[in-house]
Amino acid sequence: MVCAMPLCAIAALGEAPFAAGASAAVDARVASYQAAKTAQGYRVAVLELNNGTVVQEFVDAKGQVFALRWSGPDLPDMGMLLGSYLPVFKASVQAARQAGKRGGPVVVQSGGMVMVSTGVMGAFQGYAYLEAWVPLDVDVRALLK
Repeated sequence: MVCAMPLCAIAALGEAPFAAGASAAVDARVASYQAAKTAQGYRVAVLELNNGTVVQEFVDAKGQVFALRWSGPDLPDMGMLLGSYLPVFKASVQAARQAGKRGGPVVVQSGGMVMVSTGVMGAFQGYAYLEAWVPLDVDVRALLK
C-alpha cells in the first residue's frame, strides 16, 4: 500500500485497520493492541497509544475502518486517524477560526465524514465516521457514545 502520510498504518478512517509490523513509526506509538472482536456486522479493535489515549477502530465486513472513537489525556495525531480525510478536517477548523471561533468542540460534517472532537488538556474525546460506510442496521450514534 502506498500512502501519502507516513503514519497511515494505524486505523486511518476509510483504510485498512491497524496491523502490527506494517510501519515501525506507527508501532513505536502503540503501547498495546487488542484484536478485533466481532459485533453486529462489524469488528472492533482497541489500540492504546503510548500517550495513554485509547483509540477504538470499527471495521466493516470489507476490512475497512468506517468509524473511530478516541479518548485520553492527549489529542491523538489527527493525520494518523483521519488519513485522506485530514484536509476536510483542516479546512473545517480553518473556516471556524476565520469565523472567529476559538475553543469548544470541533464539529465537521463534510465530504461524507462526520467528526466531533472535544476536550481540554488531560481529557480529550471524539469520534469520526464515514456516513456511507456504516453497515446496515448499525446505529452509529449509539455505537460511538
